[in-house]
Amino acid sequence: MEQRDLLKDQIEQLSKVLAKILSNLLGLKFHGNVAQGIEISNEHLQSELGIDIEKLMTLNTTGLTEYVKNRKLTGDHLEILSEYLKEVGILKIKTNNIDGKIWLEKAIELLSIADEISKTMSFDRINKKHKIENMLQQNYPSTTP
Repeated sequence: MEQRDLLKDQIEQLSKVLAKILSNLLGLKFHGNVAQGIEISNEHLQSELGIDIEKLMTLNTTGLTEYVKNRKLTGDHLEILSEYLKEVGILKIKTNNIDGKIWLEKAIELLSIADEISKTMSFDRINKKHKIENMLQQNYPSTTP
């Protein structure tokens, strides 16, 4: 029973740290410190949670699934991390950085993995995916007829 409580506490702490990192990014974004906000947030993810964003961004779906499972991330954690990737993607789009597309696509991937890990389909996650897909279509229109 004590081990279960300890695990629950660790999961809650992880959620708080992820939420704080996202909040800090949004705060720095609000003050116009976009590049600094991304760099600081990525460093916090690495130092506090052992999540290497640069590595995460290069993984295929299978590798990404293994990466988040090895870190014992829950569906809720992945939703917060996906929100972070979405926000960074939006910031990169605004600065005409083509990497924005990659960040938005990874955000969608994380939401799909969250469905897989939680073994549930969430209307909230479905809506988040659709919003991100719409952003991708608006900013990176397909060139195929």
